[in-house]
Amino acid sequence: MELTSCWEGWDAIDQEIRRAISRLNKSKVVIAVECYHGTLDESNFFELKKRLQPSASCKASDLFRESEALQGLIRRRMADESRPGKFTGLTVRDYFDPQKLLAIQHSISLIVEGAVLVYGIGASLVWEPDLLIYADMSHWEIQQRLRRGDIGNIGLQNASAAFDQKYEIAFFNDWQVCDQLKRGLLHRCDYFLETNNWAKPKLATGAIVRRGLEQATRQPIKMAPFFDPELWDHPSEQNGQSSPPQEWGFSCVPEEDNLLFRFGEMLFETPLLNLIFYRPESFLGPEVVRKFGAYLPVRFNFIDTTENQDVEFLVNPVAQEIVDGLGCRYRQATGYYMLQAPPGAKIELAEPNRQPSIQRIKELGLQQHDFIQIPTDTPYRAGKQLTALQINTAPQIFSLKLSPGSLETRPGISSSEAVRRSGALVEQEEVLSEEVILLSRVWFSQDMAFHTNETVQILLLVAGQAAVVESPAGSFQPFLARYGETFIIPAQVGPYRVRPLGGSTLQLHALLRATVGAG
Repeated sequence: MELTSCWEGWDAIDQEIRRAISRLNKSKVVIAVECYHGTLDESNFFELKKRLQPSASCKASDLFRESEALQGLIRRRMADESRPGKFTGLTVRDYFDPQKLLAIQHSISLIVEGAVLVYGIGASLVWEPDLLIYADMSHWEIQQRLRRGDIGNIGLQNASAAFDQKYEIAFFNDWQVCDQLKRGLLHRCDYFLETNNWAKPKLATGAIVRRGLEQATRQPIKMAPFFDPELWDHPSEQNGQSSPPQEWGFSCVPEEDNLLFRFGEMLFETPLLNLIFYRPESFLGPEVVRKFGAYLPVRFNFIDTTENQDVEFLVNPVAQEIVDGLGCRYRQATGYYMLQAPPGAKIELAEPNRQPSIQRIKELGLQQHDFIQIPTDTPYRAGKQLTALQINTAPQIFSLKLSPGSLETRPGISSSEAVRRSGALVEQEEVLSEEVILLSRVWFSQDMAFHTNETVQILLLVAGQAAVVESPAGSFQPFLARYGETFIIPAQVGPYRVRPLGGSTLQLHALLRATVGAG
């Protein structure tokens, strides 16, 4: 590893950028700070400009078309019903006003010496940079900033708009726009700038981050933990209204999760998506890439509804494949795995007809370690006292929300309407679902041998305190998997084995294993 590869704080970042400029030994140096959606442009640009004191500087957003024109374009694209999923298909280049872009390029061409700073989404397209810095962002942090009203959508003056409205545009447009550009820059950017914590910016060399991504394809990995303020900020009543359902959801959500690298004594976060984009076949496997594109179709979310329950019903439309502008393929399927089952734990299913005057609701009581596959086109919601793992194969934005309407509750549901697997204690691998992915459960009390067979696998210990994941050939260090912590085995790992911590055979352990591309 390089002697110094990561720096924290604007002063240290400024010193390293100045050293990089000096190493170029050029009279004029163009620095492009390419940004992902959600970076705090005003503060970051101010801090960099104040310290670097460039001869000239500009924000890429100042070269965009007017906000009203962009908003109209996005609205028309998202409302086009001939485009499944409503992806806009726009690129960063579509945002630029051609006349403004030509004018700034002419101005840069006239500068003969000194540093030129170009900052923002699309900065790398304004002028071929001598020094390229990629300012990345976690989707999870972006969502928090959208909720707080800190930011709006790319090129739109809508920071004060409702979160749902901004999130929909971010998902179907902004993140697609940034991902398309990012894929071409991951391999060549000189530095990565990480500002998920705006008060503690960090800069790492592109070489060391790419080395970390390479390492992450050769061993089991966990996602970086994060804090969800919504879990703690709900009073019992707000303006005379009851608080929202006390649910929490986190574990393995590829679009939102980060990887956490240690460079020397410093921790550095980078989105899990970067690993998928940078080494798709090593991480996902060739067959997964062929079938789904550079996309991981597994989401593990923990759901805890305590005394409350979801207000709205969700429904997964009749199976269809939705393709975005980057070639990723989405198909929604949902299941629930019961982690705890106190009395009253249940899933509620409604009849497939979505427009009845009275919507009949069927309650399905569940026990610990039960698994239920939600039938396609059947409305569902989590009931009270539910502590479960919700397993989705596509982001939940593709699930339709239904208002409850008039409800009539009926107990029970027949096996022909929902697939339910019990939690029988059998020391063998049993298939729970083959909807899009192959989901299986393994009860074990001794070493179990597995092989990736060149396809990524997502695992979760659902019984037992902890287990150890090892490489038979010693290809990676022993990896500790605790109860409830999702981990991923990249496709190129090959053979691996899992054993109870300490080799104890007194307690049965259970492992959920999602194999992508086998369903």
